[in-house]
Amino acid sequence: MPFPAPFGRSDHALSESKALPAAASGSVVTDPIDLMHQRQFLADMELVVVAPALNTTQLPDTRTVTYSIETDDNAAFSSAKVLNASIGVQTGADAAGAAKTEFRLRVPSNVERYVRAKATTGASTGNCSAASMVLEPRF
Repeated sequence: MPFPAPFGRSDHALSESKALPAAASGSVVTDPIDLMHQRQFLADMELVVVAPALNTTQLPDTRTVTYSIETDDNAAFSSAKVLNASIGVQTGADAAGAAKTEFRLRVPSNVERYVRAKATTGASTGNCSAASMVLEPRF
């Protein structure tokens, strides 16, 4: 009997989305996801950032949007720590913007109770606020 594919299930009730920045060199963060753990037990899971398709006006050639994952024991993220500073980067190319894609991070043992995704636009990007990133856990 074959084993099921790992990390194939998602809980959309735990997903968070956020519109991308409206200006160049801007940043936005999703609301936090509560992993509801106290470091005694954490199920195997991945955090997936779904990066939206962006057109050439939003993401001209060579311009970027960088995605990262942050964690904190406080839902207000008063002392946020970076789990992955660049889980993925979308780069505009071939006068076509960038395709929708997913970036994945297996949750490390040092993750704190709350996680969130951050998107940072580079210099000379357009208004990307019509598109949203999504952060979702996959089990």
